[in-house]
Amino acid sequence: MEHIGYRGAAPMFQDMMAGQLDFAVVTLTEVLPLAKDGKLRMIALTSTQKAPSAPDVPLVTELGYPKLVAENFVGLSAAAGFPPAAQARLHKAMSEVLADPKIVERLGELGFVAKTMTSAEFTAFVADQVKTFQAPVKASGAKL
Repeated sequence: MEHIGYRGAAPMFQDMMAGQLDFAVVTLTEVLPLAKDGKLRMIALTSTQKAPSAPDVPLVTELGYPKLVAENFVGLSAAAGFPPAAQARLHKAMSEVLADPKIVERLGELGFVAKTMTSAEFTAFVADQVKTFQAPVKASGAKL
């Protein structure tokens, strides 16, 4: 397998649909519309749980590759000096938004699974992601 750096998903998808690439690792939200239109086929999800928007796509763990888990996530972050009161208000507002069934449904249609975490949980999650991928990235020789 060879890494090919693209300047965004659009040119990569064009090359995939033109037969220039055999496969790519992309986010579910990017590939979902093309898969629904039958232009691309999803082979597996690298997440730990099934996606409501792609229930028939197997997980890499189900295919026998437990070390291939690489989950995409979106979270809110702020500067270290962000006022605690503002942080609490923001967390409360986002928790309310993510508890709205219509929002959860729409996010699911886009390939997201809504999940709220406390600041401490999110900090620990990000630290775990760094720890998980630090050794493979170093071993690969990848550079920014």
